[in-house]
Amino acid sequence: MFGSHPLTRLLRTELGRKKVRVSAVEPGMVDTELPSHVTDADASRLMADLIKQIDVLQSEDIAETVAFMAAVPRHVNLTEITILPTEQII
Repeated sequence: MFGSHPLTRLLRTELGRKKVRVSAVEPGMVDTELPSHVTDADASRLMADLIKQIDVLQSEDIAETVAFMAAVPRHVNLTEITILPTEQII
């Protein structure tokens, strides 16, 4: 995430005059297989527990957000959207 902000800003600077929109989507907890791929046992357990405890995002939620960003008028650039489950506090 921290590396993507300067990168997207640079890309917007370089490509904006060419009418290329550059946006960042920053999702919170999404129901994926990620917890099973994390090597830190505590972090993996935390993610798995959150997925069970709260109504986390689904891949369709992210896809709808990307589709919305792409559908705005050409002169509009949504530079970043953070999308979290309502119950996610961190």
